Amino acid sequence: MNKKRLFFVIGILLLVLIVGFIYYFFNGSPNKKSDAATEVKTYLMTERSYKAEDFQEIDGVYSFKYKEYQAVVKFKDEPNVNYTYANVNGKFKLVGTTNVQGKHMDSTFNN
Repeated sequence: MNKKRLFFVIGILLLVLIVGFIYYFFNGSPNKKSDAATEVKTYLMTERSYKAEDFQEIDGVYSFKYKEYQAVVKFKDEPNVNYTYANVNGKFKLVGTTNVQGKHMDSTFNN
């Protein structure tokens, strides 16, 4: 009985580790996502002269496709438009949006 119990516990632990690894691989680190959101907010406030009250929401995300952390920004005056910023070669750039005619498009966006 003890060997069966030991194998069962080891099997459960391996399963938990595998599931955790897969989740982390596809979703990234929560701390790095938070850091990305904070860095983009700082960039937008210092380099682009936005105020904290201009933002509705800034969420850090992990791009599995590009293997990088990005931030999705929603502005209060355009709550249905997402602007995605990423650190490209040491500088933040607008890398995606849900509306290329949006009010907050900037010169760093390359379509």
